[in-house]
Formats: sequence, structure tokens, C-alpha cells
Amino acid sequence: MGQLGYTQGDLGWSELTTTNAANALDFYGKLVGWKKLGEPAPGYHIFGREDEALGGITEPKDGDCPPRWMPYITVQDLDATLAKAEEFGATICMPAMSLPEDSGRIAIIKDPQGIVTGLAQYNKKA
Repeated sequence: MGQLGYTQGDLGWSELTTTNAANALDFYGKLVGWKKLGEPAPGYHIFGREDEALGGITEPKDGDCPPRWMPYITVQDLDATLAKAEEFGATICMPAMSLPEDSGRIAIIKDPQGIVTGLAQYNKKA
């Protein structure tokens, strides 16, 4: 995976949930030159430039998830940030989970205004 933003507050990873992942990959490939770089899990497509991963594209597993882009904000301490988020009125939609290849951990929150976003703590590679 390419160098994602490792600084607190960076927008690092983005995910697109869409009803047709193949069409989305084709559209953004033509529009801005992104390529499919892999499929680490069935139905989850990594996209990016050359060997630099920028995000993932997936189709919703249930009908409750509308098509959308979701950014992941980089944090240095995911557990502490989740605790702060709750203290400041956010709801945890998806608790912290590990990423493949020990690359970090992510969680999803809904802020007090109802906006859903991801938080990501990346493990720096030597």
C-alpha cells in the first residue's frame, strides 16, 4: 500500500459504497486514471494510482446503506479518539477493528450532526 497520511487529522483513506462497483471503477478510471489494485476480500476493491492505494469500493451488503463516499480521518490513538468522540456527543457505528496485514485499525462514528465518517490509526511500516 502507498504512503497514506500518517499525521493526526489527515484525510487518509476513502471508501465508496455504490450499487455497482464495476461501473464506479470504470467511471473513475476514465475520469481521473484510478486503477483497480486488488480485491483483498470478496466484493471489496482497492483503487489507486499505479501502486499507491487511495481507497476502497464496495457494494452495500444490505439495503440500508445508501451510495456515498466516506473519508477516514487519520488519528494517532484510535481508542482515545473514540472515547473523546463519545464524550463530545458522537455515536460509535462500528467499533475498532484491525486491518489486513497489520496495517492499522479503523472505526466508524456518527458525529452529533449525524454525519458518518471513519477514523483510522495506521501502523507505520519501517
